[in-house]
Amino acid sequence: MRQCPQALRFLPLVAFLPTLALAQANGANLLPKEEVDQVFQQGLARLAEGRTVSDIVARHINVGEEYMGVSVVQRSKKEIGTDSASISHVDLDEIYYIVTGEGTMITGGTMVDAEATQSTLLGNGHRGTITGGVLQKVKPGDVAIIPKGMPHGWHEITTDSIGYLIFRADPNKVMQEKTE
Repeated sequence: MRQCPQALRFLPLVAFLPTLALAQANGANLLPKEEVDQVFQQGLARLAEGRTVSDIVARHINVGEEYMGVSVVQRSKKEIGTDSASISHVDLDEIYYIVTGEGTMITGGTMVDAEATQSTLLGNGHRGTITGGVLQKVKPGDVAIIPKGMPHGWHEITTDSIGYLIFRADPNKVMQEKTE
């Protein structure tokens, strides 16, 4: 194997240094635990008012080539078979981090009777019913990675509510920025 000249081996690092210096100078966009807790309380208040879902964007920022976001989501208890709705997102990859409650997600499979949707919160997507999906029980500490285009929904929520953080990658910048 041919060796790179010494100077060229460090070229990628040198090219990266201005970005690293900018990130260190400006610091990370911090979302303190106290603020996350406050948003969780807002979501619980929404559920107490009769909503079945609360999805509050805590941060959604421009990180250069794409946006990255964090939302706090809560859902009220759901019996098996009471609602078989699922969604998929055209532009957003999502990572769920379960914080409170337990339930069973349904993901993958095929979306039947899919209708195109347009949301000011989540951009273009589809809503329908999943057939042939995978049922997976989740509890606090579990993480689910849901790629764009994958149908997903809740088969059952066994506790009074479930709360989770959603980390959203938004390469097409379909969601609005929210820096504070």
